[in-house]
Amino acid sequence: MIAVLHLIASASLPSAGEIIAQDPPASGLLYDRYGQLLYRYFEEEDRIPIALDAVPDHLINAVLAIEDREFFEHSGFSLSGIVRAMRNNIERGELVEGGSTITQQLVKNRILGSEKSLLRKYRELVLALRLERHLSKQKILQLYLNQVAWGGTSYGIEAAALSYFAKPASELNLSESAFLAGLLKAPSRMSPFRSGSTEHIFRKRLVLNRMAAEGFITDEERLGALNERLIFAPSRVAIKAPHFAIYVKEILTKRLGQKQLNRGGLKIRSTLNLGLHDELQSLTTEKVAEMFRHRVGNGAVLVTNPRTGEILSMVGGVDYFDEVNDGAVNIAVRLRQPGSSIKPLTYAMALERGKTASTLLSDEPIELSIPEEGIYSPRNLDFEFRGDVTLREALAASRNIPAVNQLVEIGVPDFIKKARTLGINTWNNQSEYRYALTLGSGEVRMIDLAQAFSTFPNLGVNVAADPILEIHDRHGEPIYRKFCALKNQLCSSRRVFSSGVAYLINNILSDDASRVPTFGYDSELEIRGHEVAVKTGTTDMLRDNWAIGYTEDFLAIVWIGNNDGSPMRFINSGELGASTIWNPVMKRLLLTKQPHRFSVPSDIVEAQKCTMDDAGVCQLCSSEREFYVVNTEPRGNCGAGKLATAAPHN
Repeated sequence: MIAVLHLIASASLPSAGEIIAQDPPASGLLYDRYGQLLYRYFEEEDRIPIALDAVPDHLINAVLAIEDREFFEHSGFSLSGIVRAMRNNIERGELVEGGSTITQQLVKNRILGSEKSLLRKYRELVLALRLERHLSKQKILQLYLNQVAWGGTSYGIEAAALSYFAKPASELNLSESAFLAGLLKAPSRMSPFRSGSTEHIFRKRLVLNRMAAEGFITDEERLGALNERLIFAPSRVAIKAPHFAIYVKEILTKRLGQKQLNRGGLKIRSTLNLGLHDELQSLTTEKVAEMFRHRVGNGAVLVTNPRTGEILSMVGGVDYFDEVNDGAVNIAVRLRQPGSSIKPLTYAMALERGKTASTLLSDEPIELSIPEEGIYSPRNLDFEFRGDVTLREALAASRNIPAVNQLVEIGVPDFIKKARTLGINTWNNQSEYRYALTLGSGEVRMIDLAQAFSTFPNLGVNVAADPILEIHDRHGEPIYRKFCALKNQLCSSRRVFSSGVAYLINNILSDDASRVPTFGYDSELEIRGHEVAVKTGTTDMLRDNWAIGYTEDFLAIVWIGNNDGSPMRFINSGELGASTIWNPVMKRLLLTKQPHRFSVPSDIVEAQKCTMDDAGVCQLCSSEREFYVVNTEPRGNCGAGKLATAAPHN
């Protein structure tokens, strides 16, 4: 009869092998490029499995002393342990310890749940005996320490160490280990975060006394740990570079699915440089605070490697945890108007269609008839007109009317179509947009601007921003690697502009002399010793202010404004605003770099500078030189061009 009952009770129970194979949910771990932990992705159980040899001996001994002192002697079940627990509980008049062994607790937590019945207890015993026959004590202990609940969402010793002390389990000292072992009895009731609770202090003392009685520690060590004050981690969510970490979560949820990200134990190595990011976060917060009198409430910085698309820093705002001002909003992925920072795209298309840097463009008043809307009369920022200006001058000085004229020639539909190939996919309804699109009236995302502008330092090749370098599964096997980024090679072959057109944009945007009429000498846009391309932008009513600059190694975008769209005051792009953040950001990026010069491609020639009309015929020549895309160099009396001899920059 007993044999029959045993068969019925144990028929559906898994084998020891099946128990081992049932991996419990494990948190996804996000690291920076150098292995610094940024965030843990999980649902209900935050668990980070680790090997037993990564757990300090005093933590193991603390758990054994308070939970199962005969662990290495019994075979999964301890009758003497049950008797002793009952006696101690009766003597103290409260439930001080239980009678279940560590092996039984493992079975209950991993397989059977917390149901209380004689049948469940019997099944627990059967499974405990099975595990003891097939697994070593060390393996059982490792499974237990990675499985057991430590309070809140913390499951397993590694997650517990990070949650309570912001350190890995391997760095826990004796006092911290005794505290954590003491929590196992009732993690919620003994939580140190409960208002006025002191139970964890008495429980820690009990664990240390038990460890001394078992010979695990000396009395001197016991007294030292008793008197050591525990310093708990802040109750705030443990997260570094929070805007970036949440951005990555959204990306990977779409790629892999929420279940695999939150429960699959993935180890994700991101592109972020945490040290650099923290510097830029502090810099942004400090600079925005200095602009408080200008009604600037927020700022954002995005830094990428344009060659690979790697996101090196994503400062999505000055304070992620500022709930009053919607600090969790990530400006890097929010729609904002770009202002004049979008103009290089217009001029690149004009160059693509045969214009040159010395083509004369009109900077005179114009009136454009817009169906059903009336007359559109764009104005320059300074409300002045300069007559005929070269394309170089128009772009470098950010003149509005020449840019609008170019968009009229290109056509809004073609401009939007080209913008999509550059990575800007937010101008979906073409009927909504008019000629002010080239002045930044269409909303874009900072992350998309990074992709669009990557085309220029990459000499016409467009590379999308990407936050991931590689991903490994819970067993350490690689499931994704971005080899081009790991080797710092160009991560795309998608050509959007010719190399010559891209170079001319680089050359114009890095021409400090041509910026002087608008920005003056020694402006924040100049980086001494380096050839750095940069474009600024300001939107109507001073709601957004931008600075976008790059070399062949780094692309940095800075925005300032207010999350609610309220206007700033007295902000300009030369002496105030985003450029005052962009300048130190770029200097920091180039701190250890050799003087930068943009590579000159083979489809660029250098010829005598000659202002040209729309037909490409010289109007006025000088002794200066200018760069031209091959076959667009001046005709007439200006002479033949010669190949540029500048050496490529590595």
